[in-house]
Amino acid sequence: MGLHIFLLLSLIPLLCFSNGDELMEEEVITARHIQPQGAPFLINPESPEVQEAAKKAVEEFNAKSKSKKYFRLLNVTSAETQVTNLITYKIDAVIGKTKCLKTADAVIESCVMGKKRLMCKFEVTYNPRNDKHELIDSSCKK
Repeated sequence: MGLHIFLLLSLIPLLCFSNGDELMEEEVITARHIQPQGAPFLINPESPEVQEAAKKAVEEFNAKSKSKKYFRLLNVTSAETQVTNLITYKIDAVIGKTKCLKTADAVIESCVMGKKRLMCKFEVTYNPRNDKHELIDSSCKK
């Protein structure tokens, strides 16, 4: 009796493998819109992280600018980001000259706007390890 059960149990794997000879139709899987890791990609210009990076860029722009008056961020027109060990933002923005002098402590958001507008390209890095933004490059034109 034990020998019969042993033989019966030893045939079960053969029966299971015999079905493997049948052809099965495989579904083709295609990847769509895959973003390569570490590659730059477009991001919503209105997103909070882009707005924060743009504000930091304008703060540093004001600190480095020889203008006697502050500039203020008016609009972010486009943004691109790249994630590596840092987060890099490439931002196209419109900034406007205010009537607030740099010699006075001013809340820039409440400064009256002048007429001068500049189209700027900012490159800002954000380091999540120390929660710091840094303006890497900027260029502005009328």
